[in-house]
Parts: sequence; structure tokens; C-alpha cells
Amino acid sequence: MKRQDKTKPYARSLLRLAQSYRAAEAEIVRAYFRENRRPRDHLRWLKAQAFKEYSAIKPLLTALAKLYSHVDKDVDRHRYEELGEKLADETRHATLIMDLIEEISGQKLTPDDLPWLLEDKRLAKIRANYSKTYAGLLHGSEAIKTKQMIRKDEELERAAITLTEGGGGALYAVCKNLKGNRLEEKIASVFAEIHSDETSHKNVGARDLGRLVRSRKNYRRAAQIIRRVSEQRLRMRNEQFAFPLSKNRIKELERRLNRIP
Repeated sequence: MKRQDKTKPYARSLLRLAQSYRAAEAEIVRAYFRENRRPRDHLRWLKAQAFKEYSAIKPLLTALAKLYSHVDKDVDRHRYEELGEKLADETRHATLIMDLIEEISGQKLTPDDLPWLLEDKRLAKIRANYSKTYAGLLHGSEAIKTKQMIRKDEELERAAITLTEGGGGALYAVCKNLKGNRLEEKIASVFAEIHSDETSHKNVGARDLGRLVRSRKNYRRAAQIIRRVSEQRLRMRNEQFAFPLSKNRIKELERRLNRIP
């Protein structure tokens, strides 16, 4: 058996682990939408989501500018292209959600109106424990430095973080299928557009982990990152949607997910 083939069970196990957390995150979103909601009730979670999209724009612009002279030297052109595509995605996502918020509220919106919630700040810190570079790109929480961007010794950490990005598209997968009323249909239309982009981000992480996880040690490291980041994602998403799941239910989900080998 070729060495490359031996890595496939590791990659499949990591993907299954991430998918299990994705299902838990989707449970939070579905619990929120099971209740009847007034239009203004949606403004909190939409503004928090718009912040997550908008806050990535400036660091991505900075990264692209700083890495431009390093393309095909220290930076592979395909990786550079992926950063450019991500910038376009995040800009479009922020615009779609902010336009929807303005339509619901009837008021002009600016980035200053978008809140960075506490559990999302904690998520940024956890990601920074594994890669300050990727925490900076996703949250704008860290300075973007060329030396950090081109380093090669945290590829595994970056791939594991990327696999968890967007919770594997859990929020978007639930929202794109909403059909309850006219507003929910508008929400569904917006998030259907976003869903395919976020799924592609997850696929990049899965592809890279398949290449990088070549030993039990690497598998344990990647699994640890996926668990730690994804657990915090559950708390972040529950706060974003005004806690539709109780603390006990969140803890129950975490205990069940921690039993996954």
C-alpha cells in the first residue's frame, strides 16, 4: 500500500468529526427558527453575521498587497488566487447580508453598526492559539505580517482551522431552506448564494488535510484543533441566535461529540 493511501482513513475521520460538529451547529440554528419571529428579531443575528463577513475584508486586502511580490517565490500562485477569491466572497457576503438588514430595518447601515459578540471574540483567541495569521484573516484580530503569512510550519493548523470555517456551512444550509414566510424566503435566497462559497472553503481544508496528515501524531493534532475550535463555534453560534439552546443542551452536545474517536 502506498503511503498516500494510508493517510486517507485519517482524512476521512477528520472530515466525519467536523461534520458531527456541523450537525450540532445546525441544531442551534434550527432551534431558533422553530419559534415565530418578528422581522426585527432577525436583526441581531444578521448583524453579527455581517460583522463576521465584513471583518475579513481589510485583512485579506492587506495580505494580498503584502504577498504580491512573493508570488511564485515564497507563495504559490494558486494559494494567492484562493486569497483573492476569498476576498471577493467575503465582500459579496457582507454586502448581501447588510442589504438584507437595511431592507428589514428600513435604516441605513454602516460597519460601525455591526457588533463583535463576546463568544466570537473568544473564538478568535482560540484560533490565534493555533495560527495568528488565520485568526487575523478571519477576524481582523491580529496584525497581518508577511513573515507569518509565508511560514510553512503551520500548514496543518491552518488546514484544520479552514475545515471548521463557517461550521462547514451549517448556518447557510439551514437558512437556504427556510420557507415559513416572505421574509424567511428572502433570508433563504441570500444564504443560498453564500452557501456554495462557504462549502468550497471547507473543501480546501479537507483537501489540504488529506495531503498533510501522514501520521497518528498529525491526526491527533488536527483532531484537537477541530474539536477546540468547533466547540467554541457552538457557543458563538448559540450567542448569535440569542441562546435558543440551553447551557445544559450545549454541554450535552459537547460530551457526545467528545466521545467521537
